[in-house]
Formats: sequence, structure tokens, C-alpha cells
Amino acid sequence: MTEKIDFQKSVFWVVAMTGIAFGVIFNFLPMTPLWLDEAQSASIAEESFSSLVEALRHDGHPPLYYFLLGFWADLFGNSDFTLRAFSGLLGCLAIVMTWFTFRIHMGKRESLIAASLMASSPFAIRYATEVRMYSLIIFLLLCVYLNFYKATVTQNSNTKNRFFYAVSLACLLMTHYWSLFFLAGLVSFLLIRAMRSSGEEKKNYKRLITWSAGACIPFVFWLPVFLEQLEHTGTPWSKAPRPTVVLALTLEAFGGGKGSEALLVAVALSLLVSLGVFTRINEKGSGLEIGLNELYWLKEICLISVCTMILGSTVSLLTDTAFQGRYGVFFFPFVIFASAVGLSRLPSKVTLLLLTLLLLLCSVSVARELSRDRTQLGEIADVITNEGKEGDSIVFCPDQLAPAGNRVLGKGYEFFSYPSLESGERIDWYDYRERNLESSPLLIAEDLLARSSSEQNIWLVWIDGFDSFGKQCGSFRSELSKRLSGGETLVNADGDEYYNPANLVRYDGNK
Repeated sequence: MTEKIDFQKSVFWVVAMTGIAFGVIFNFLPMTPLWLDEAQSASIAEESFSSLVEALRHDGHPPLYYFLLGFWADLFGNSDFTLRAFSGLLGCLAIVMTWFTFRIHMGKRESLIAASLMASSPFAIRYATEVRMYSLIIFLLLCVYLNFYKATVTQNSNTKNRFFYAVSLACLLMTHYWSLFFLAGLVSFLLIRAMRSSGEEKKNYKRLITWSAGACIPFVFWLPVFLEQLEHTGTPWSKAPRPTVVLALTLEAFGGGKGSEALLVAVALSLLVSLGVFTRINEKGSGLEIGLNELYWLKEICLISVCTMILGSTVSLLTDTAFQGRYGVFFFPFVIFASAVGLSRLPSKVTLLLLTLLLLLCSVSVARELSRDRTQLGEIADVITNEGKEGDSIVFCPDQLAPAGNRVLGKGYEFFSYPSLESGERIDWYDYRERNLESSPLLIAEDLLARSSSEQNIWLVWIDGFDSFGKQCGSFRSELSKRLSGGETLVNADGDEYYNPANLVRYDGNK
């Protein structure tokens, strides 16, 4: 009997460690071209520190991630792989932090489950393979939770824990603006706890409130830029969602995107979270019963996470700003923790079986997502490279196709982006919607032909459907076709295969 139990434990450790190993490997696998958001991040990170602030005035984000990415690029280069490797490294650190944060409350077995769920999560891997700030956010959230709980344990609390808590929170505020909603939920919780407690515990919560206020100091210096961004940038690329859409997009993101495997992962995580939240150890301590979880720390994280999402989505709806599934990152650590608790409460054999199946399902979802190019610009670049000539004019409509196009095509071409007709290495989000709505495809087509110095090919990379552009790009193509003998379509947009699809049309530049 003892040998059987030991064998089962060994198999469990092998399965969990295999899940972690595969997650780490997946973090560094993608070889596809950078898509819009990644190319935008790469372009901003190239700015010197003195010009970074001005660049971000026209982008709409806080500076920390771009500063760190620029420092990383100075050390290791700015190739697609090295830039993504920064997120991959942060993803690996998040796995480690998951272990340490969970280990404060639970045993080694449960902590290993949590770490393996984090490592194999399609959501975590997706953003560990993108030049975006979301792996950094996951890491910082875990740092906040780790130091928060160390600081709230009265007998072990010290200034060092509170300092690291404040630093982590300050970094989070300087990484993503949804951190303000997280801060509001966190401070509200601290205020409630301070009012309901007494003695040394009350003093401890008051100290944390003070340190939370101190964490806002760096953001106060950034506040003028934030207010300018709020007025002039916002989220012109999408409209505000309904609450049901917020939930659907978040679940889709946690599952790994679209597809049957991603849907099954989302369903599995939802069931495990429900099991973790709505079961508790019975009074005899020998089994489970239905009821709200008895783990107070998990209920705290749940409350803070839910408040963050409700507050953020409500503000988005009231201010008509966009929501994307990736904003669910502030709810993500709770999902991992609750899933790990739910999974660990099942009988050992069932836990092992379900963990194995979930890891296999996650790996299929991840493999499917990583094998899919996020932009069709790679395919389009191959056609232009093979059939075009140096000095050809390449026009992107809308300009949101241009950053990825500039990066994948490199030098040797004359780039234009609709409607500004600038090169489009980076999108200027400043008063973006107003500028687009005032654009005239006819006038811009005439201006393009007057500016273009190419006597060879003019390539139009275009697609309709981007918010604030309507059908302008289709009209722009028609205006060019009237003036340049029709044009030949060489690539058709494939929205099923690519996250950012596009068409490619070639015109004879000899006017």
C-alpha cells in the first residue's frame, strides 16, 4: 500500500513538473512576425528616455514596461525573438512567484499544482510570447499579493515587507492604467479590515493603507501625462462592451483564444474555480461540503479581483472606452489560485487524472495558438519581397497595419500609411478618431500619387472594418484603381487564419 502511494506521488510530481517544463519551453517558441501591438511596443521602446514620455503622450500607456523593454533591447538587441524573450522571462518568473505566493497559504503539493497551472495556462503563455506588458502585470500582481500577505501577518510583519508591497504596487500603477481599479479595490478592502479590527492588527492595516498611498507617488508625477492621454488618446480602436461581452472576452482569453480546445480550457477552469470557491472542508475535517470556501485569503483575493473587474468594466461602459480580454489579467491570479484549490481538494487519483487531462488540453490550445500567425503581414511581405523591387511604394490602409508592415519589410521601400501618408512605423493615437472621421479617400489618393516617387510598383495593403474608418479603405482602393489601371489582387484577407488579416493589391506605378 505504501509503495502504491509513493508511486502515485512520484507520478504526480512528474506530471506537474512536465507541465511546468513545457510551459517554460512554450514561452520562447513563437517565430511569427510581430503584430500591430507588438510592433508598436517595439517602436516605442527604441526611444531614448528623454523622448519616451513624448512618445507615450501619443500612445496612451504608462512608461515602466517600455523603459524596461528598451533597457533589455540595449543589452540583448531588438530582434523579434529577443524582444519576446523579455516577456518569456517574466512568464518564467511568474511561475516561480506563483509557487512562493501560494506556498504561504498551502502545502507543497497544492503549490506545485498552482505553479503547473500557471506554467501551462494558454493565457499566461500567450502574453509570455508577446511584446506587451501583460506578463509583467501578472508578475507584479503576484509580488503585490505575496508581500501583502507577508505584511498582514502581524507577528511576522516588518517594514521590509511593506516596502516591497509598496514598490510592487507602484510598479503596477506605472505599467497599466487598470491598476488604478485594482488599487481602489485593494485600498477599500484595507479600509474595511482596519475598521473591523483592533489592536496591533488595526495598526498593521493602517500602515498598509499609508504604504499604499506612498505607492501612488510615482504616478502623481505621471498624472499630467495621464490626463492628457485621457483627453486625447483613449481607446479609439474599439467601443465599450456590454457586461456580458466583458465576461465572454475574459473567458475566451483565459482559454487561449478561439477554437474548441480554448473553449474546453475555459470551461474546465470555470468548473475548477467553482469547485475551489464553493466547497469547504466539513466540520469533521474528513470531506467536502457545498458552501463558501473557508480559506479567508482566497476570499480576499476573490473580493479584490472581482471589485477590480466590476469597477473597470463599469468605468469603460460609462466612458465609452474599450475592453479587451487581456484586461482580465487582473482577475487571472485568482483564477489560478482558486483552480489549484479546487483541484487539490479532490481525491488524489482524481486530482492526478484531471491535472493530466487539463495539461494536455492546455498544450493543444497553446500549440494551436502559437502555430497561427497573428498578422498576415508576413505572407504579404513574402509576396512583395519576391515580386517587388527596391524603391517600390507600399501603402497601408488603415495605418494600424503599418507598424507590423514596416518591421517585417525593413528598409528599401517607400512607406505610406492612410490617412496621414507618413511611414507609419508607429501609430499616433492622439485625437485619432476625429482625424480619421475627417479623412477623404479621394483627396488622400490624389495626395499619395503626388508624393510617391516610385516609377515601378505601388503596393496597397488594406482591409475594411477597423473602428473609426468604416469603409474608407475600400473607397481609397477604388480611387487608386481609377487612377492606376485597376490593380491586381495578390493576397486576399484571411480572417480565419490570421488575427490581423489584410489584402494586397499591386498597381503599376507608371502614371
